[in-house]
Amino acid sequence: MKDYAKLREERFSKLSGEVLEYFTGDMSQRPSCRELGVDGMRELLVGFYGGNKPDPHVDYEDVEIPGPAGLIPTRIYRPKGLGSDPLPIYLHTHGGGYVAGGGLDTAIPANSTIALRSECIVVAPDYRLPPEHPFPQGLDDCYAALEWTIENAEDIGGRSHGICVGGGCTGGNIAAVVALMARDAGLPLGAQDLYCTLFDARSDYESHYENGEGYTLSHDDCVWVVEQYLQDVDLRFDWRASPILVPSVKGVAPALIRDGEWDVLRDESIAYANRLRDAGVEFQLTIVPECSHTETPATDASRYQELKEFMQKYCGA
Repeated sequence: MKDYAKLREERFSKLSGEVLEYFTGDMSQRPSCRELGVDGMRELLVGFYGGNKPDPHVDYEDVEIPGPAGLIPTRIYRPKGLGSDPLPIYLHTHGGGYVAGGGLDTAIPANSTIALRSECIVVAPDYRLPPEHPFPQGLDDCYAALEWTIENAEDIGGRSHGICVGGGCTGGNIAAVVALMARDAGLPLGAQDLYCTLFDARSDYESHYENGEGYTLSHDDCVWVVEQYLQDVDLRFDWRASPILVPSVKGVAPALIRDGEWDVLRDESIAYANRLRDAGVEFQLTIVPECSHTETPATDASRYQELKEFMQKYCGA
């Protein structure tokens, strides 16, 4: 059996400065998701996203989108100063271990950053969260948000054929499934952005063991959030929970897939990229060296530049 603790020590011994602090500082000392519980996760995510202070370079508009169980509160972010030409649209299915990240104010900095650095409109639905609203209720909300965004793209300053659906971790899981649902329904979708994504609710890949402890997100964290989302272990085999298990990915929108070398989810990202390649789907895969489940200070800027260029290619005029 491989000594993964020794491997982690060797990796960290080569780090310094902000990157070393990232892996050994406050984030490394946080309780597990299981220890935090649902309420603790929700409190943690508010702090992680950086508060709710509006950015003066972004315009905000709140709307309500018709959904399968009522209206879905949604915030639209538009960068200022980009003229009147239609912009690409990024439908953000936020992350948060499925259970957290809700509320229109929680992710203002994250959504504003996407809008500004990738020069796009961001549509951020406040979809229903488990355990109060288990799978597939939040997923259904996000799909309804995509339908609304396509229908109203021009009215909000975008293009109906220039939409990217994206998110990180559990949000990436939902984005990948929404993209597959859009393909099945024949809806126009320009791209998908799948960042450190949970592609397989079974959580059984080499990276889950290699990077399963001591890298900000653990293997058990993944197991716990899936338990909250599905509330039935057999649902792990439903492709809407595990998009890696979909019978075919042929014809799905081009995908930007990005993950960290030390992320517990790394091998899931590689496996999904391989499925896209085998099906002839255009994709771009980046595995960031010496990076875990979220970006370090040394790599953060490149993520948004990568997203901007990908959206320009697939969601442009």
